Amino acid sequence: MRSGVCSALPIVLLLGFLGCGTKNEARPDASLRSAVVVAIEGDVDSFNPLFAEDITAGEINDLLLPALVSSDFDAKSGQLNYAPLLARSWEYAHQHRDIIFHLVPGARWTDGQPVTARDVQLSFELYGDPEVASVRQASVDNLRPTSGNQDIRRGIEVKDDSTVVFHFVKAYAGQLFDAGLPILPAHIFQERSRKTLRTDPVNKTPVGFGPFTLSRWTALQEIVLQANPESVVPYPAKLSRLIFRVIPDYRTRLAQLESGEVDLVSGLRPEDADRIARESNQVEIISTPGRDYDFLGWNNIDTGTPAGSPGAKPKPHRLFGARNVRQALTMAINREELVHAYLGTHGQVAFGGISPLFRWAYNDSLKPLPYDPQRARLLLEQEGWKDTDGDGILDKDTMRFSFVLKVPAGSQLRTVVATAVQQQLRQIHIDMRIEQVERATFWQDVTARKYDAFLAGFSVPLQMQLEDLWGSDLDKHPFNLTGFRDARIDKILAAAGILSTETDGAALWKEFQKIIQEEQPCTFLYWINNIVAVNRRVHGTHIGVLGTNHRAWEWHIDTVGQAGAASSHKPADAPFASE
Repeated sequence: MRSGVCSALPIVLLLGFLGCGTKNEARPDASLRSAVVVAIEGDVDSFNPLFAEDITAGEINDLLLPALVSSDFDAKSGQLNYAPLLARSWEYAHQHRDIIFHLVPGARWTDGQPVTARDVQLSFELYGDPEVASVRQASVDNLRPTSGNQDIRRGIEVKDDSTVVFHFVKAYAGQLFDAGLPILPAHIFQERSRKTLRTDPVNKTPVGFGPFTLSRWTALQEIVLQANPESVVPYPAKLSRLIFRVIPDYRTRLAQLESGEVDLVSGLRPEDADRIARESNQVEIISTPGRDYDFLGWNNIDTGTPAGSPGAKPKPHRLFGARNVRQALTMAINREELVHAYLGTHGQVAFGGISPLFRWAYNDSLKPLPYDPQRARLLLEQEGWKDTDGDGILDKDTMRFSFVLKVPAGSQLRTVVATAVQQQLRQIHIDMRIEQVERATFWQDVTARKYDAFLAGFSVPLQMQLEDLWGSDLDKHPFNLTGFRDARIDKILAAAGILSTETDGAALWKEFQKIIQEEQPCTFLYWINNIVAVNRRVHGTHIGVLGTNHRAWEWHIDTVGQAGAASSHKPADAPFASE
């Protein structure tokens, strides 16, 4: 997770900016201070951002342990903008390879120790240390190396207590993004064993400096945050308490929302969101298109051959290795109908792997392949697939076009979509069987490319960094789940990775989508909105692309008791919001 939003500012130069709420006048009026309850499906996995993989845990850690910078998503441009947080200002040096950060004065940890540049340096040491094995280790890859190894004290230089310099090996668009990790207290972590840090009890009692502090954590029940009255990063939360209540059952979360026992629930199903929108005056539905898509993965290479490197030549998959076949599969599936039937206004047909949110990179000259079963049959016939024995299933060289689609257990939407796909493929004489797999096993096996076909979902990164999903070196990029390999795609990924301004890569990314559209390494199904229900008494939310609890220090409640207007909530991507 990255730090929360502050405001939309240019990323080129921020000198002497103090408008992020570090002054006393930012302290909220006492009459606004009270509690908001957020329902969550499961407990957090860690209060240490080195190890937290759960989305809610990341958002909570951001409220306790802010980063140097905050980010905001500008829906009009489709870009991330950055603003001060722990760093009150910064400037670039050495052809933009260095960034000099100046820290906010007066920031203190909740145990009274001052926050200094050494905290920043030590934090990134921990993020990059292989012994620590942080889930964010890759974020330090572009800091200055020494003798082939990462030396964070060379890559991040402490000038004095309030000045820290990041030395990058190159200027690139994601420098501030990579610098935007939560900061940990050096005086607590510098003496801890790095090998055993993941299981250290210190992770359960975080010492922070953000707008909230951890008041209480009852495992599998609730996490209670309280306002940090001494915070200057950016300022004390307007709420007195923010409570995350663990409610595993979806129907129970929904019932407590409608009864008023909880104020906010995310991940609503479209049919429930539409019903509540019709029936409730007290609950507002915020449906924001995001970065999540579902797709049908076709293994492009023979699962019996090793992944190898870009120079190796694995055999094409016996069913899905030909482009015509993959195009035919996509054209045999009525994706418009799937969206209409199961998502309604809360989704849209996907193609190309780049969200329409990223307007500068999205290739709107392309259209999804049409639903055309007749054309699909012709493409299959061109590849030699015919029903030669009259059993109703296509065959080629005595091999039937029959396969198993693996689906992760527990997703109602994916289960019904898989059934609909099964019926539609049967119309072009393809036999597809559905098998549900426990989630942990599913992801372990799919990343090993053990499955011929699968139904899964991805969330594209906020920074246009897609090597892990599409790079041809399959050993280096395990999230290229379909084994798709293309030399031109590799050149596009490499060229985009060295641009100092992300939007300079617009033409590259549009070409990227064109190639993906032609090759159909997978069948993109739909982009899924994040549907959040929030009690209208809660004001100041920024629900959108950057999360549900984004900038939660600005939340406050309607003390008059009258339902607030819908405009009291500010979806970060409002132009895309469903009516």
